[in-house]
Amino acid sequence: MEQKNEHGFIGKHYLMKQAFGQEELHEREAVCTRDDPPACTASCPLHIDMRTVCSHVAKGDFKKAAGVIRTVTPFLHLLSKNCSRPCVQACRLSELGDGVCLPALERACALYGGSGAVNRFMLPKKSQKAAVFGDDLFALACCWELGKKGYEVHWYTTCSSMNDVLSAWGLSAEEAAADLTAFGGLRITLEKREERKREELEEMVSGADAGCVSPAFGWTELPEGVYTAERRETVEQLLAEAKHAAFLAERHIQGVHTGSEREEKESRLFVTMDGVEGSSVLADPEHVTKESAAAEAARCIQCQCVECIKGCVYLQHYRRNPRAAIREVYNNMSIVMGNHMANGMINACDECGQCRAACPNGFDYPDVCQIAKHTMVETGKMPGSAHEFALLDARFSNGEAYLAKPEPGYENCRYLFFPGCQATAVSPDTVEAAYADLRARLDGGVGLMLGCCGAVAKWAAREDLFQGAMEQLREQWERMGKPQVICACPTCKGIFDEYAGCSAVGIWEVLMESGVKPVSDETVSVHDACGARGDAKMQADVRAFVEALGCRIEEMPFEGDVSPCCGFGGLVKYTNAEVAGKKARFAAGRAKRKLLTYCMACRDQFSRAGADTCHILELAYQVEPRPVPDLSARRANRLRLKQKLLSELWKEGFEMETMLPVTYADGVMEQMEERMILKSDVDAALKAYEASQEAVFDEENRWFVTCHRLGNVTFWVKFTREESGYTVHGAYSHRMTVE
Repeated sequence: MEQKNEHGFIGKHYLMKQAFGQEELHEREAVCTRDDPPACTASCPLHIDMRTVCSHVAKGDFKKAAGVIRTVTPFLHLLSKNCSRPCVQACRLSELGDGVCLPALERACALYGGSGAVNRFMLPKKSQKAAVFGDDLFALACCWELGKKGYEVHWYTTCSSMNDVLSAWGLSAEEAAADLTAFGGLRITLEKREERKREELEEMVSGADAGCVSPAFGWTELPEGVYTAERRETVEQLLAEAKHAAFLAERHIQGVHTGSEREEKESRLFVTMDGVEGSSVLADPEHVTKESAAAEAARCIQCQCVECIKGCVYLQHYRRNPRAAIREVYNNMSIVMGNHMANGMINACDECGQCRAACPNGFDYPDVCQIAKHTMVETGKMPGSAHEFALLDARFSNGEAYLAKPEPGYENCRYLFFPGCQATAVSPDTVEAAYADLRARLDGGVGLMLGCCGAVAKWAAREDLFQGAMEQLREQWERMGKPQVICACPTCKGIFDEYAGCSAVGIWEVLMESGVKPVSDETVSVHDACGARGDAKMQADVRAFVEALGCRIEEMPFEGDVSPCCGFGGLVKYTNAEVAGKKARFAAGRAKRKLLTYCMACRDQFSRAGADTCHILELAYQVEPRPVPDLSARRANRLRLKQKLLSELWKEGFEMETMLPVTYADGVMEQMEERMILKSDVDAALKAYEASQEAVFDEENRWFVTCHRLGNVTFWVKFTREESGYTVHGAYSHRMTVE
């Protein structure tokens, strides 16, 4: 917003409002388990990323695979021959057959993954010294852990060489030498002692900054800065204990105090086994080849949680997972000055809740997008143009096209039919038929309210406009005697139930109570609207209604609570037509039969996507679906329905504004639809031209160009004039003001 300072200069005043802090961000992120390790990694004391190892080995890249393991431990031969294989037992494939033989892959990495030699010029050199006491694998591993960090290590042992430790585990001289390649260049000095006594420990560590002692000694009371571990039996446990002890020693050297207990990694990763078949192991660690290792690695199903992504076109389009997306949204909200690059991504979320329903832990990404919208609207960081067309359309529905009347002959009514703004725009004939049927079936009077429930304002985070819509609804509802509301739209029903203070029922429930006649015997599929998510009763009631109409239902992928959005929700249709189109095509593409909807916006979106579809009320009343209406036709449908009902039922007149006679050149209507320009906008511009006679003549194309500002938008129209009227050759708009 612009603001004058004390000197009278106009500058920008930037509002800042933090929606939530870092702590809440981390709490929300933690709900998503996508970054949790798979079961094989979590079960491994060393937490080796075997999922990535499998990915590399399956492609035949043993060097990269070996590199993944060597970042954790250099003992590839040792692991492959002696590991107790907790990862194989934890592998999800073991539930259906044999788990992936990961030791065979470790063996293959050892054989075919290069030497693992470290460039000594790349090694850091630190001035501090560390001491290690022991003759076992624990002590050798501590030497490597501290040596690779650049510390000078003094190893006090009875061993003559490092090979002695590895040969005790059954490694040949060649295998031991291969595993010890990573020690080349490390500053490790072996100080052979025939015997080491506890009382000599302090003397030996006096020249060191920290130290590690093998748990084989059983020494418990150690000098400050000297660490040991619990006795362990398996190779992987010994290596893990050594890693932790070396970590504590390094923290002591750095002067950072930390507890001796380490946090165990547990996997919360949800992995569905749908479509996965059991298989048998293909590789033997003792006789592994490149080919057998690659085949074995290819068995890995690459465990990951993608439940929210499977049916969400939005997350697929932006190549995000909710955990990453929420961080991006948070950063976007935190920007005070600069471009808000994530605005488009935020507005492309339809807030349908499919990801929340699909997530095993209920990760609520739509809630974050709604918070972001509210925050950015309040601070002026959300461009008004993002939702302007949809909000103006809602204002039209609750203004010029609005109608709220009790049934003729009644002052107060027992019922109130609210079909929703999309039904009146897309299929006014269905609304008329449904209202006539309800009046015939129900006693006590059935009022009618044509308008928008306020969902558009809610999606746009315009709380002021939403509350205005609620007040309008409640005022008319109370004026009719607080009747039972009957909705033909799940979203409208949800708004009435949650915000308007007057509970509503679906029209399908009312019709079922008084009887439904079969009208079809075809097999169909039913798309569950976003407004029915979490409402098992509504989903079941609709299916019962469809079956009562005589249809057989064929189920589709992603039904019920995980049904995808059609692309209208959240106003995505207006903010990101590309994503909205993808959503509609994906949702409609699930059906192999005629696709029935119980939301008229869904029906409209699927029709635009070329699907064989209709609304359940169109089927029930045998209303022939109209051609897909463009933006101008949608408004005209609402006005004509209002005019017809006022004239035929209430015997009242309603004059629709007469437009100038206009013919549109080929392609212009499609152009206007894409640019969200209405025929009424063109009409207003031409009428302004007739009043002012102001236009520019285009010599090259031989047409006139005029402009007219409506609200925040300036519309430009290219036209020629004949005796019969105008021919429009093009139209466009922008938000600049022409002086």
